[in-house]
Amino acid sequence: MATNGALDEAILGILPDENNPEPWITTPAIALRLQELGHEDIYPKKVQRHLAKLEAVDRYVTSRENGRALEWQRSSWLWGAHGVGSLMTGSEAVAFTLLGRFTRNKLPEVISTDIEPFFKAAELRLSQQKPENRNHRRWVDKIAWVDGAFELTRPKPNPNVLQTISTAMFFERELTVTYRPAYKGLKEDAPARRLCPLALVESAGVMYMVAQDPTRPPRPEANKPDWLRTLFRLDRISKVEDTLQSFEYPKDFKLSEFISTQKMFDFVTEPPVTLELAFSGNAGEHLKESPMAKDQTVAVMRDGRLKVAGTVVPSLRLRWWIRSIGADVEVLAPKALRAEFAADYKSLAALYK
Repeated sequence: MATNGALDEAILGILPDENNPEPWITTPAIALRLQELGHEDIYPKKVQRHLAKLEAVDRYVTSRENGRALEWQRSSWLWGAHGVGSLMTGSEAVAFTLLGRFTRNKLPEVISTDIEPFFKAAELRLSQQKPENRNHRRWVDKIAWVDGAFELTRPKPNPNVLQTISTAMFFERELTVTYRPAYKGLKEDAPARRLCPLALVESAGVMYMVAQDPTRPPRPEANKPDWLRTLFRLDRISKVEDTLQSFEYPKDFKLSEFISTQKMFDFVTEPPVTLELAFSGNAGEHLKESPMAKDQTVAVMRDGRLKVAGTVVPSLRLRWWIRSIGADVEVLAPKALRAEFAADYKSLAALYK
């Protein structure tokens, strides 16, 4: 049986708003939709009581009489783009324009539905021919974000997949996910599995979901003290369903700590080592401003090259960075990594022989 809060959320998810082609829905139709979604002990009078509270107390919904029927609509708490645009300052318009540009497709529908008029209002506000708009309007076209790596055409996730995941993550509900691991190529999906979505992360133009496996709890006796938490690339998810089953969001999970400590976005990590690199010319100068490690040291070698050392976690991402510098960097230590690069460059030289 759904809790009152869960039922209210489900009702709000069903209700249309004034922007929908059919902006009103009757109480019996809402009850039927709830039953189709798997909610138990649902009947029109019960739904009516919840709607009345949402209207009178929370003001989340609006009703109207249509003959004998009572019809409902979700409130947006907003006045529409034109109304907001007239009240919005130029600075607010810039802020909402940039927020929309970088986060619009990452917001769950329950948020984007309510905030979309602000995005439209910001665009309207900046488009108005007012003298005070000139600098604000130009500012949004004076800043951009550019990936430092060579630009590839990144795979885009299915918009429905992204929306389903973000909505379930917002309400903290389990998902059933059908995924295609990289080692399976383009041909075969792994069996569907239940996952608890914890976070969304964009890295190098690719979207990932951080998810917890509800069937893999901590097992201290097997030297596994933590829940199993894994990355899933959204473009490799072929099918996803919101189970509407709530889960308790883990108190020990913090996204910033997960990224910094687990190093999953560095890919194939190893225990920390002391890395020593020798740079020719100006190749290593940028590390004086952007250190590669917290304990980094810099010194000039007898041959004039710049020696940089520090504690790092070996990973694919680290290797990609070192290789990107080419012949202007030499790995001095650790010995295993030096030998690995030596073997790689011998193979590379053979290709160009």
